[in-house]
Amino acid sequence: MNLLKTGFRLAKLAGALLALPAMADEVRIQPPELAISITEHVAMPATQALQKETSQLLVRVTALCAMPNRDNLRDAQDSWRRASEAWRRLEATRFGPARVESLTNLFAPWPFDVQALQQAIASAPTDPTSGQAINDWMQQPTQAGGLPALEYLLFAENTPDKQLAQFSQNNRCRYAIWQSAGVARRATTLGYEWAGLRSGMNYDMSYHRPFLTEALTRSVINLKELAGWKLASKEVTPTESRFPDWRAHQTKQSLLATFDGIQQVLLGSAKGVGFDDYLASRGKDDLVTELRAKFFEARQALDQLPDDLAAHAMQSRGERLLAQRKLNALADFLAGPVSQGMGFAISLSQ
Repeated sequence: MNLLKTGFRLAKLAGALLALPAMADEVRIQPPELAISITEHVAMPATQALQKETSQLLVRVTALCAMPNRDNLRDAQDSWRRASEAWRRLEATRFGPARVESLTNLFAPWPFDVQALQQAIASAPTDPTSGQAINDWMQQPTQAGGLPALEYLLFAENTPDKQLAQFSQNNRCRYAIWQSAGVARRATTLGYEWAGLRSGMNYDMSYHRPFLTEALTRSVINLKELAGWKLASKEVTPTESRFPDWRAHQTKQSLLATFDGIQQVLLGSAKGVGFDDYLASRGKDDLVTELRAKFFEARQALDQLPDDLAAHAMQSRGERLLAQRKLNALADFLAGPVSQGMGFAISLSQ
């Protein structure tokens, strides 16, 4: 009888041990959960912030054109800065609906072409907010459009009075309103596209891993861009025009906004889970610790850059080099150990 009881207990223990892997799998974060969290808590809020700020930018630019004065100019400039930061944060989510190249070409074409802008102003649409005008804007990306064009129109002159004098020209105002209306409309349609993707995630179970692979890949590429041309990596004494958003003295803020957007994609928002949580749920604690440390070091290096980076690029060569090294180290860690730990094979050729 004792042998029977012992055998029964051993059988129960064996059954419990066999069940352990299944229980462990149940507490692991799965690809659908991570993909949905990034979509709901990172990509969609970033897009909604861009919608809000670009809509406000249109209001402020329209008010400036209706009554060119210092207060309206200051309000329009402040609104541009907020819209620019919202766009830079969204740059980190250039996957999913935001992957299309035309989106960047519409919002932030690089390099910006001042000569092309002067020619384009002359042919600004008579009704810049009409459906036809907005459709033309979306279908014809130009090196003289988007947020860089608005930055030039709002910040290029060295005094407020000179800047305001430019807005006495009807064509210039119509062009500014046209660009503002275009970015506002495109931000709205991008919001619809993300909402459509989120809905589709409930039905297409095969999409989550490719989506996460793309998110990781784009994060690496964006970090390489930050370390590369956005920090003028190949130039010892770069001119101000080598940096994004330099006319508004916004370069450092733009770099930080893009970096923070990337960090939120990888480490998740306060309301959701990130790639670090996914790895931690699989017992890869050392990998998570190193990932978070590399994000901290890169952010710290960016913080050490001067506030007006474009104007002090030569004097801050050492700080730029440090930031470049930390950003590249983070990008390489993501492309190597993190990619392997996730079980994703990423390609940086895309």
